[in-house]
Amino acid sequence: MNNAQKIIEKIKTENIRHREAWTFSAREMITWSAYMLFILIGSISFSIILFAISVSGFDLLQHFKHSGMESVLVLLPLLWLAVLIFFLGASVASVVQTGRAYKISFSNWVSLSTGISMAIGTLFFITGGAKWLEHKFETNIESYESIQEKKTAIWSQPDLGTLSGEIISLDDQIITIKDWKSNIWTISYQNAFIAPVVKMEEGVQIKLNGTKTGTNTFNAESIKPWGGIPGKCVQ
Repeated sequence: MNNAQKIIEKIKTENIRHREAWTFSAREMITWSAYMLFILIGSISFSIILFAISVSGFDLLQHFKHSGMESVLVLLPLLWLAVLIFFLGASVASVVQTGRAYKISFSNWVSLSTGISMAIGTLFFITGGAKWLEHKFETNIESYESIQEKKTAIWSQPDLGTLSGEIISLDDQIITIKDWKSNIWTISYQNAFIAPVVKMEEGVQIKLNGTKTGTNTFNAESIKPWGGIPGKCVQ
């Protein structure tokens, strides 16, 4: 049996029927549309991750007594990290076997998709889209842990070298602050770096890096403005 006869026999055996060319074009269009949608969702996730890290403070990593990976995970909103990974994977899986896409290796597709998501996500973050979307999630989804709440929790770990709250009194050597749980802290700051933008006066909200020296005492190494909206009490 020659090749032509084999093909005819396969068509008969498997009941293969002719399909119009437009069905393949439509499938390709749907596939690429899905790819772009997955890339867009991944980009939004990446932009919110950038926003979360910028709110909490990139410099926080060097002060946490964790391994490098643990420190990074402290800052990252795990929900959005999971969304990013899922949709990046979905975007690659949706196109890797379609049309001429198979000519590009899987690793190159991963790199390309990641690069596109990061570029779009960075632009979305710079234009304020991530902040707007985060606010929408915070106000409309009751169970959603906002980035502001995460920031408050991160900067309320004196055993790990972070503390924050509102200044209630100060002199040349000591600051007294009330943290977000209304605990009163006495802080020594003679040798601390004070960011130029910090207004050292009563009523100002600040965040500190340093070392806990007692039950409610703390030695500050750096003092920076709280930034963003006023801090919230973490119960």
